[in-house]
Amino acid sequence: MPKKLVIIGAGGVGREIAAVLKKHPLPGYDLAGFIDDGLSEDTIIKGYPVLGGIQWVLDNATDLAVIIAFGNPQLRKKIVGKLQVVSLEYPTLIHPGVSIHDVECVVIGQGCYIADGCILTTDIIVSDYCFLNTSCSLQHDSKVGTYSVLMPGVRITGGATIGSSVYIAPNCFIATNGVIDDDAILNESILT
Repeated sequence: MPKKLVIIGAGGVGREIAAVLKKHPLPGYDLAGFIDDGLSEDTIIKGYPVLGGIQWVLDNATDLAVIIAFGNPQLRKKIVGKLQVVSLEYPTLIHPGVSIHDVECVVIGQGCYIADGCILTTDIIVSDYCFLNTSCSLQHDSKVGTYSVLMPGVRITGGATIGSSVYIAPNCFIATNGVIDDDAILNESILT
């Protein structure tokens, strides 16, 4: 029997994830709907109901899996922190349009969403609860810390280290061996 899956966040990222899951369902999971504290229950988004807010997850945690759909790393971290009091599964969703060149040498943690068009080459670590938006490129020996968010078109060259809870704005470029500290908000490229 499939496990019930909910998307936390019914905004743009949540709707994108629902569209991916509708076209490419995760084996072993059945999308039940959205969780959103800002919307009333039974609101319908993309054909799926809003089941309630975070309290609904806490009250219904048995045999439940969640995908966090926020492009804000601090909010991703806060939600995981609230939910740690119950046992939940955090599946990783990798769009079929993602290109992983060396599957044995690319490690992707739990609770991640890797969007369409991303390229991950070899010897890469993407830690838990990360969000790599459309068409990001990670080259050899790159590391991305927990909860970090890379917006569309981010390019990370060889050996770069991205800390935890980092936000990188669209189309930024991180030069070879670049280091981005925890909790950073990066709105421009790092070229040296």
